[in-house]
Amino acid sequence: MPVYNREKYVREAIDSVLSQTFTDFELFAIDDGSTDGSTEILKSYGSRIKLIQQCNHGPEVARNKAAALAQGEYLSFFDSDDFLFPNALAIYDRIIREFDSPPVIIGSEIFFREGKPIPAQAFAPRPVKVFTYRDYLSKTVSVTGVTSKFLIRKSVFDEVGGMRNSTAQTFHNDDLNILLKTGTHGPCIIMQAPYTVGYRVHEGNSLKNIEVTAEGVLSLARSERLGEYPGGSGRLWDRYVLLGGRASTWAWKYCWRNRQRKLAIQLLLGTAPMVFASVCSKLLRYVRKPPQPTVLPEQ
Repeated sequence: MPVYNREKYVREAIDSVLSQTFTDFELFAIDDGSTDGSTEILKSYGSRIKLIQQCNHGPEVARNKAAALAQGEYLSFFDSDDFLFPNALAIYDRIIREFDSPPVIIGSEIFFREGKPIPAQAFAPRPVKVFTYRDYLSKTVSVTGVTSKFLIRKSVFDEVGGMRNSTAQTFHNDDLNILLKTGTHGPCIIMQAPYTVGYRVHEGNSLKNIEVTAEGVLSLARSERLGEYPGGSGRLWDRYVLLGGRASTWAWKYCWRNRQRKLAIQLLLGTAPMVFASVCSKLLRYVRKPPQPTVLPEQ
């Protein structure tokens, strides 16, 4: 859990982790050079969390630092303004056992706005429903960029070199970057239900910075052109679909709608082949039978 100036939210985030029904975990909180009261809040937990302090290098450097010290088989990423449902880690543990330690697991999130509680029905018990794919590049369902729902086997994270050595200004789209780096490792399990993560929508969300996030998408496109992601030419189309989906969504939903028309056009032109692949993929979904989740038996 990287923490940078989150005194308003970090206690609820940490408490949601420490309240898990599954208890065989360690929680690393990385104070990323906070200048508010976050540091004091983190220190108040004592030995219940493992506190790391660093200058403001950004979340990717923070996560890499914690991952190097982690003893667990899996790395569960979590942001300091989100909420982890009480049974989340228990559900992940069950999926790990049911599917023989898959390298990548993606949970299910519900969005809630600051100042409003998570709907009570979100806590209601529901059957565990998952989609199983050969790997992440093979997925045919939409996945939002909520890093707090990502679980990656530590050996795989280490094998791909972890996250980038980015900065507090250049980390944007770190979620898609790590999914592309681990995209050929399988199987990949994507949850449909129940919810495991609550994503808090507030003015401090990093995606509110439209310009730097758009540049982050273009940075991923440059990395793709440099051959930095696995799969070679045989998985080029799959990677293009993912990158084009992120570029087109950002260009329309955030840039264009917020009257940043020039930025939207620059983003689309800079990722044109990828956007084309994404559009074709979406059109094909209309003529294909939608995937059906696997429902795990009641325990």
